[in-house]
Parts: sequence; C-alpha cells; structure tokens
Amino acid sequence: EFNVYGTRGGPPVAPVGLAAAAGDGRVVLAWNASPNAAGYNVKQATISNGSYTVIATNLAGLSFTNTGLANGTRYYYAVSARNLAGESANSAVVSVQPAPMSPPLLRFGLSAGQVQLTWPADHTAWRLEVQTNSLAAGLGTNWVTVPDSTATNQMTFPIDPTAGSIFLRMVYP
Repeated sequence: EFNVYGTRGGPPVAPVGLAAAAGDGRVVLAWNASPNAAGYNVKQATISNGSYTVIATNLAGLSFTNTGLANGTRYYYAVSARNLAGESANSAVVSVQPAPMSPPLLRFGLSAGQVQLTWPADHTAWRLEVQTNSLAAGLGTNWVTVPDSTATNQMTFPIDPTAGSIFLRMVYP
C-alpha cells in the first residue's frame, strides 16, 4: 500500500486563532497550526466580506508580515491551510488598519459655538481620548475614548463655557 502524507482524511481544517497587529504601512499576522497542514495561504481584501486576493501561498510558518500597505486603510485577512488533498476553508476574518507611529498633528478650528478637530487621514486608526477635569485639577488618569474616533480623521464638539476644561489627546493603538 502506498500513502502520501496529508491525503488520508482529506484537506486540513481551517486555521484558528488568526490575530493581526498593525504598524506603519504593515500588518503582522499570526495563527495556530492546523492538523495535517503542509502549508498556509494568506488572503486579503479591502472590503468586509469582499473578494479575497491570495497574497502569500504555501507558507511553512505560522506568521506573515504584509508590507507596503496604505496607512489609514482598513484591510481584512483570512488564512487557509493546504496539504496534498486540498485546501481548507478560510479562517475567521480579522481586520486591521495600519497607521504611522509618529504622533499626528492635531488641528482645530472654532465656529458657531463649536470646535472642530482634524488630523491627517493616514492616522485614522488613532483614537481620540478626552478627560474633563477642572483646570485647577489638571491632567488625571481618567481618559475616555471618544466613540467612533478611530473611524474618522475629524470630530466636532460643542463649546460649553460652564462645563470647565476638556483635555484631548491622540493615542495608538
């Protein structure tokens, strides 16, 4: 009898544990080993549930670094396992948004009782945090993330002179 490794029982199961970490123009992916896998394919899309493009084939390891990416763009990744019997289904999808590591220049404008904050579009993955201590108290540790601030590069807030001081900062990740 003649056996070829990986053909008994069919293709491997989909990899699990796919995780992504963003950097400046890059994404580092890592996943858990799939039993009977001889290699892995990495797939990428720029639209959630979009059409995936294979960007790396038959990788022997359990990680991959995707470089040359556009900062501020959200990327979606999946990994499949391969052996001589075929290819598994895709892993669960992860999404990640590369961003520069240098702090963004935060600009503001005042108009009609509101302040508009803007920062460069390539820093969209950074989050805006706020705290509302009194000016006498100064900065504390009670920073709160402004909802949806990682999905945009501008936010507008009403100015309320009776509310005291607000402190803002940009944070990544």
